[in-house]
Amino acid sequence: MQRKSLLLYCILSAIGGSIFTFATVIVFNSSGANKIALSNKEESYKASALNIKRFNNNYKFISPVISVEPEKESAKYSGLKENLSTYILAEQGKGLTSAAVYFKKYSSGEWFTINGNERYDPGSLLKVGVLITYLRMAEIDNNLLNKEIVYHGQPGFIFPTEHYQSDTILEGHKYTINQLLGYMIRNSDNRATVFLEDHMDTTLFKKEFNDLGITTPRFDDPNFTLNIHEYSMMFNALYNAGYLRKRASEDALALLAESKFKNGLLKELPATAVVAHKYGEYGNRISHELHESGIVYLNNDPYIVTVMTRGTEWNELSEVIGHISGMIYNYEAGSTK
Repeated sequence: MQRKSLLLYCILSAIGGSIFTFATVIVFNSSGANKIALSNKEESYKASALNIKRFNNNYKFISPVISVEPEKESAKYSGLKENLSTYILAEQGKGLTSAAVYFKKYSSGEWFTINGNERYDPGSLLKVGVLITYLRMAEIDNNLLNKEIVYHGQPGFIFPTEHYQSDTILEGHKYTINQLLGYMIRNSDNRATVFLEDHMDTTLFKKEFNDLGITTPRFDDPNFTLNIHEYSMMFNALYNAGYLRKRASEDALALLAESKFKNGLLKELPATAVVAHKYGEYGNRISHELHESGIVYLNNDPYIVTVMTRGTEWNELSEVIGHISGMIYNYEAGSTK
């Protein structure tokens, strides 16, 4: 009996030791795997350094994010970028002198630019800056947007010649600030814009550009220029709601989605496409510039595209912006199915 008990004890001890050894190996291997996984995550984090733009407005406890994107362009979009670059090169000599493109997919932050350092006169693109300034002013004065003003014109002011024209405000008529902002964005109305600028807090306007990291405009400088990445920061700030209050950012983009301009980004998109966008033009008898920036809300996965162009033929510039937008839309529509 004692021999059987001893034999049983030995067997159980051997089994127990094996189980302990097996468990120890599992724990060790699991720990090692965790270390390897953690190491990989750390390496991945180091490899994907981010450019983070924050709104530092003397807040004590918060630091709102205006824009986030990886430092390096996305390899995923290298094929699309190459196709766009080839198209731009082919169009030069047909009325196009130069073109720049900025693209970013908001869900992943992946982005790329073409001719990102090329600078252009933003023209009416700056009207988005005026809109943002008035919404900041409305954060201070809650009744501002409902205030009424009679438009008496701007005697002596020479408005720039517009190639693309739309409805404008009328002398002697009364408008609320909100209505004037609507004319400025939906119709790109220069009269409404200049009238709004006359009543705008210009210090706040210039601070906005500084806050967003954009070259500050000088009203008396006819040679003021921006590159495509700088300007796109305005739309990024609105989309991320890191500069204005969330409701104001939503209202601003909703208004931009009502823009009546169809000769740019929307030219080759489906009629049902939802796009918050703004165009700008500048030019003389020799050279023209046409630009447009917008957020395309495609299958709940929006992206921003900004295209700036320079050339000698308005129609060619319009076609180039439209086709670039169409190429990007078709690529994204295929990848999000």
